[in-house]
Amino acid sequence: MRASEKIESAGNFLRLYSPTIIDALIDKNKNDKLWKNVVFIHSSPGAGKTSLLRVFEPASLRLLFNSKSSPEYKEVYNKLRELGVINEDKIELLGVTLVCTRNYEILEDLDVSPGQKVRFFFSLLNARVILATLRAILQLYNKQFPEGLTDIKFNYTDESNHFLNLKVPCNGKELYDWASTIERKIYSAIDSFLPLSEIAPDGHDELFAFSVLKPEYFVIDGQELFSKILFMLDDTHKLSYNQRGKLEKYIIERRGNFNIWISERLEALEPKENLGSYNERDYEEVNLERFWDGKEAKLKQILLSVADKRASLSSEDINSFQDYIETNLDEEAFKKDFLEIIDGTNAEISKITEHTDKFDEWIKYFSAFEGNPMEKAILLKKIEILIARHLNKNQLSIDFSYTQEELIGKLKSDLEAPAKLFLSKDNKIPYYHGISTIINLSSNNIEQFLSFSSDLYEEMLSNKLTGKDITLDSQNQEKIIRSMVDKKWNELPKLIPYATEVIKFLSELGEYSQKQTYQKNAPYGTGINGFSVKEKKELKLISEEEWIKNPIYEPLINIIATCVAYNLLEIRKTKQGERGQVWDVYYLNRWLCVRFNLPLSYGGFRHKSPDELIRWIKR
Repeated sequence: MRASEKIESAGNFLRLYSPTIIDALIDKNKNDKLWKNVVFIHSSPGAGKTSLLRVFEPASLRLLFNSKSSPEYKEVYNKLRELGVINEDKIELLGVTLVCTRNYEILEDLDVSPGQKVRFFFSLLNARVILATLRAILQLYNKQFPEGLTDIKFNYTDESNHFLNLKVPCNGKELYDWASTIERKIYSAIDSFLPLSEIAPDGHDELFAFSVLKPEYFVIDGQELFSKILFMLDDTHKLSYNQRGKLEKYIIERRGNFNIWISERLEALEPKENLGSYNERDYEEVNLERFWDGKEAKLKQILLSVADKRASLSSEDINSFQDYIETNLDEEAFKKDFLEIIDGTNAEISKITEHTDKFDEWIKYFSAFEGNPMEKAILLKKIEILIARHLNKNQLSIDFSYTQEELIGKLKSDLEAPAKLFLSKDNKIPYYHGISTIINLSSNNIEQFLSFSSDLYEEMLSNKLTGKDITLDSQNQEKIIRSMVDKKWNELPKLIPYATEVIKFLSELGEYSQKQTYQKNAPYGTGINGFSVKEKKELKLISEEEWIKNPIYEPLINIIATCVAYNLLEIRKTKQGERGQVWDVYYLNRWLCVRFNLPLSYGGFRHKSPDELIRWIKR
């Protein structure tokens, strides 16, 4: 159930789908940028591109129209109504989906000129858009294929002579046969050993299908019905580089004449387009992962809903996910570990303070503290951090000791997070556990959340079937999460380009972040798990565009862009410095934070020059 687009039933799909991402389209619509426009839907794998498109397909719209009062569909129905897709009286939109994974790239292998390859690509795309449109009409009006084709009338006057060998106006069956003939000839050209002159496949100079397939040209059973057509091209990153370029150029130049959404992975973009502040795009874009920036609470709500909706379909009666994820640590199970930590930390404090009595009152405060072993271990770790901070200041020696009141005042600062992190790193105390941690591991990617959740859920099922407690304790959670992280890390060489350089870069970044995070004085309370690019030359900031345009840094650009495209680095804008300077910060994906024992929080980053970063690759 992990991938929504693989769920066959439209009812099950819509029951499981959380439609908040449609808000990104609603925002475009309010600014008059959604319809009669080209919209690119971008994300790394698993962020929900195909699922979003499926909402607008005929099967989904028919179900929503026929069940408009159903509480389980009401939210998505209301959002589509706001977009003008559906209303109480009719379905206004015909959604036409074309998946770009069917033999298009093979056209590049034909022994013909580059211009002819483009013409064959255009003709195949025209044919398939027409075929998909006719099938979508039959689905929308619940007519059988192919019998229902004759009920469709295509009232187009071919003044531009697009339809050779077809007399228009015509019925749907005639239009379908015309497009099928073009598709068959292209298939023959691909598969046959005969010269192309004997097969004579049709080549088209334009992608005219988007322009000629308009609502006013279609009549079904003597009536004009839908008011707009939406063409949805999915997985266009599977096209060849040349094909994608020709497609993008044509539709952008002709935009305004039709509604077209193009869904593709970030890997299809040029490297510079994947770097945060390079904004020279001449089309509308929806980035599904960046949509969630600043919407953490809403995302948490949605992810929990997604998990529980899927769990509710379980045949083993484990119909909740979060209810069986233990949030708190089993303190009694780790009592011995906490006592050992206290002894070890006391010994370390004695060692670093053996030549001074300034901290005697702080040590007395701890000795008098009444708490359980966990509370004592955390308090002592906080005191150790504070002592290290004071010793690092290199101030002139002061004879009097620090008071307990001063310690209490300092304990109110943000020391809880680094203290717990330090406790876990060199000990057996679980750190990556609890429902909030699992949600943070998503990195704004629903598929990533489900990949971790599914392994945890499998363990719940296993526990139930073997008669064990279903609830997963913190230790078991971390064990499963770390196992999943190791698996994902080991799979990287098979999944990404520049794999050797990317892995080396991420390893260097992880090790650097560790050194910065685990300094004894915890100078960065939230830890370090990201970087921004800042030129150190003459202590002046150089704009990102300048280092991006420098050919010396091309290897670095390729590596960072690949990391962004494959969701290994997340880009977030962060204000820091004079006059509200905004930085594009590249944070490690949260599962990589687990790999390098780093916190899952955001905000901790260091400025790095392009020279420093490129040395991580070439070192």
